[in-house]
Amino acid sequence: MSEQNARYGYRLWVALIALVVGGFFLLAYVLWSAYRDVWADAQLVASSQAEMLDARFDATLRRVEATLGDLAVRVPVEAYEASEVDHFRASIEGELERMRQAFPEVAGFRVINVTGDLLYRSGGGEYTNIADRSYFRIPKENPEAGLVFSEVLMSRITGRPALVASRAVRTRDGRFLGVISAAIELSYFEVLFRSARVGAAGALAIWRSDLHALVVHHPPVPGALNQALDPQHPILLRLLAGERQGIAELNAQVDGVRRVYGFRQLERYPFFVQAGLAKEDVMAVWRQRVLLVALLGGVLFVGLILVVIGLYRSQRREQAVTHELRRNDERLNAAQRIARLGSWEIEWPERRVRCSAELFRIFEIPEAVQPIAQYADFMAHVHPDDRERVDKSFEELIATRQPMMLKHRLLLPDGRIKHVLECGELEVSAGGVPLKVIGTSQDVTAEQEMSSQMQLLASAVQYSGEAILITDADNRIVTVNPAFTELTGYEAAEAIGRNPSFLSAGRTTPEEYAQLWSSLNERGFWQGEIWDRRKDGGVYPKWMSISVIRNEEGSVRYYVAHFTDVSSERAAEERLHHIAHHDVLTGLFNRFSLKGHLDQALAAARRDGSRVALLFIDLDRFKVINDTLGHHVGDELLIEVGRRLEETVRDSDVVARLGGDEFVIMLTGIEHSSATAVVAEKLVFNIGRSYQIGGFDLYTSPSIGIAIYPIDGQDGETLMKNADAAMYHAKMAGRNNFQFFDQKMNDAAVDRLKIEHSLRQALANEEFCLHYQPVIELPSGRVRGVEALVRWQHPERGLLAPARFIGVAEETGLIQPLGEWVLWAACRQLAEFRAAGLTDLRMAINISAIQMRNGNLPLLVRGILEAYDLPAEQVMFEITESVAMEQPTETVRILDLLHDMGVSLAIDDFGTGYSSLSYLHMFPLDHLKLDRSFVEEIGQSTDGSVICDATIGLAHSLGLKVVAEGIETEEQLEYLKHIGCDMGQGYLFSRPIPAEQVIDFIRRRAV
Repeated sequence: MSEQNARYGYRLWVALIALVVGGFFLLAYVLWSAYRDVWADAQLVASSQAEMLDARFDATLRRVEATLGDLAVRVPVEAYEASEVDHFRASIEGELERMRQAFPEVAGFRVINVTGDLLYRSGGGEYTNIADRSYFRIPKENPEAGLVFSEVLMSRITGRPALVASRAVRTRDGRFLGVISAAIELSYFEVLFRSARVGAAGALAIWRSDLHALVVHHPPVPGALNQALDPQHPILLRLLAGERQGIAELNAQVDGVRRVYGFRQLERYPFFVQAGLAKEDVMAVWRQRVLLVALLGGVLFVGLILVVIGLYRSQRREQAVTHELRRNDERLNAAQRIARLGSWEIEWPERRVRCSAELFRIFEIPEAVQPIAQYADFMAHVHPDDRERVDKSFEELIATRQPMMLKHRLLLPDGRIKHVLECGELEVSAGGVPLKVIGTSQDVTAEQEMSSQMQLLASAVQYSGEAILITDADNRIVTVNPAFTELTGYEAAEAIGRNPSFLSAGRTTPEEYAQLWSSLNERGFWQGEIWDRRKDGGVYPKWMSISVIRNEEGSVRYYVAHFTDVSSERAAEERLHHIAHHDVLTGLFNRFSLKGHLDQALAAARRDGSRVALLFIDLDRFKVINDTLGHHVGDELLIEVGRRLEETVRDSDVVARLGGDEFVIMLTGIEHSSATAVVAEKLVFNIGRSYQIGGFDLYTSPSIGIAIYPIDGQDGETLMKNADAAMYHAKMAGRNNFQFFDQKMNDAAVDRLKIEHSLRQALANEEFCLHYQPVIELPSGRVRGVEALVRWQHPERGLLAPARFIGVAEETGLIQPLGEWVLWAACRQLAEFRAAGLTDLRMAINISAIQMRNGNLPLLVRGILEAYDLPAEQVMFEITESVAMEQPTETVRILDLLHDMGVSLAIDDFGTGYSSLSYLHMFPLDHLKLDRSFVEEIGQSTDGSVICDATIGLAHSLGLKVVAEGIETEEQLEYLKHIGCDMGQGYLFSRPIPAEQVIDFIRRRAV
């Protein structure tokens, strides 16, 4: 027996040594395999991180390229002109800012003109010039260049390092307009790199594949940006050889750290990316594994020796029992694992827990806690909201000694929730003392989640605001939700089992239904608009989506449809369509609709050879009504005018309002111009009738211009322009009439437009000058003053008299600055006359209606007199009767202020207007100027002489001195002297002359 035991012991030691040796070899193999696996994993991670970096950076560049292309189209060509920047800046920079908000990676979008000046930008920064930047020069010099990238540079706009992408903007003929760029700041790459997993000593980098220069490196290395890659760099050589991606192990050129790199060449852009894991990080994982394996191996070796010795002593005694227990335990564990059911015993009151392994797996309690598990260890995993309920259930179990069943939640360390069903009962001693609680815990998470999911889906259907119906494979309704009943009026019982076709309103065609089923069969989904009928018979449009639910074999199981009533949306669309095509105030067609109808009418006229007439209507003196009675009265008048226009023409004719008091009527199917004239006469009559609005009896009249296709134009734009010109001619002809267009009108309109354009530049270019006509004291023949008369030294047309441009200046509002210039220039010349010794000379200056309506005129005059140190009595302002009577009360106020300052005042062109003698008496006048039209008739008709006699007599009776205008003959002069006229001016004495000739003229007259 001892020899047998010796042999058994010898064999055991041999087996132990063999096991140890085999264990060391196995350990070595495991470590070698672990080393290889770790390195392979590192290469895989580096490659995947490079791929991720490639995908994100490429996506960013694609978005930038697409956005730059879109901006190149959307920015108008005029916006690149420096003179238009202020006009476009608000709208373009607003659009750039909205795009920047959609691009977190882009610091800002910029629009740069042909000289490199930054015109528009988003994201803040300075407006600067970047003409020397490569991303401006390359697209400018190379028409073939597409998207251009700069080197990493310090932005002059934001002051931060950035990579700039740009593209050229050219006209269709290839003319270079400028550049649109997007700046990607390096801070964006930090955000991009932050999601990468490359370890503590890992690195990420983006390089230029064309310049071989570093764009960005993580972690940052001072001075590395734009650093060129070594020509012999392994990755560079492989890229040049045609490889687009790969793995390389090398020492990094930037920081010298050895890493395994994954690199990828971007497909469309001149960049390649690198993701590197440091060998130190990779080997640290492997060393941890080595240490753990060595530790476990040592522990296992010692334990193995102890186990072998123990087994040697007790193996034969316990082998059979242990084997049976093991089998039973394995079967129990397997059964519990399959059922996800753990058993437990709680020793009461110590609360020590004995349980199966499955219970530890359910609670996910670490192995280190298992041998000494306590009730508190398990309660720590119970959800905080359920702990009190679980404790209370155990206490009730002890108190009542009735079995318990409880469902509660587990809150695991990683935040996951498990649902557990606890069942337990109490074991007591013979004396009734509680000994322990035994029971089971079952993981019912899957069942709970399924139940919750079903409840959620049922609630979503039940409470959805959209109507939902579900049909079976035969298209019979299985269920509907309350929203279905609310929308259709059918209860669930009335709909279930029926085909949904009973809801159809009959407006959807068989072809549309065929398309619906085709989409469901091919794609498993359809959505669109169809018309249905409610239970009460009401028809409505609905937007419906249908999805197909299939079983595992792919056969149709259910159809799920959800839909909403879109009647309000369609009504809103119709309202918007009406607003877009009609004038909001009058309800007439607007300019947009007029253009569409006009284009259609012209197209039909070209086919049929018929005519189309366009009547351009402008209301006379509407502004007076609007300004005096208020805009609400003006609006009511416009509405009534629009109604009368529609009543006057046929239903087939088009009436439109362009805006303000301008209307257009389009007549179709006319045969002769006379028919158009008849309509125009009706319009003049109907619009000219009185209007009873807001308690006022109002009158207005139309000025109508008529242009006829094809005589006056071949397209709508030309007809509109020519009708407008004819309307303007109608106004010049006295208003309240209509005029047909002819070419002379167009020439006059073009000439007027040129005058207006040149007039706007004339003041800035100092093209105006003053000529002065002497005013002679008739009894003595001495010069008593001069009248300042403006002249325009036109660069092309020469010296222009006021009649050529004053009317245009008054219509365009330029008369105000022109009048102020005349005031300053005339007073400055008067100061020069005084300096030359002409101290008793009076300067007469004409004042326009707009200047009279400007309440600041007295302040302006006071400032000019003080600036040139002029006595006020040597300045005389002349105003016409018409100007004085426009607003007589305001005129009296302003003239009183001027008169109080000492300025002399005169009524000009007396006798040609409609002065009221009562107002004339109220005006603080000093002089009255007799109009030249009456002076011309002296000696030719008795009426002219009588008017002159009466006017001079009236003026003298009012204490006014009289100045006769337009004296050209000796006969006129002698007659005026005879009847006591005080002063005169005209070609008999002198034409208007420049200032330098005035002094000589005065001195000759003095002799």
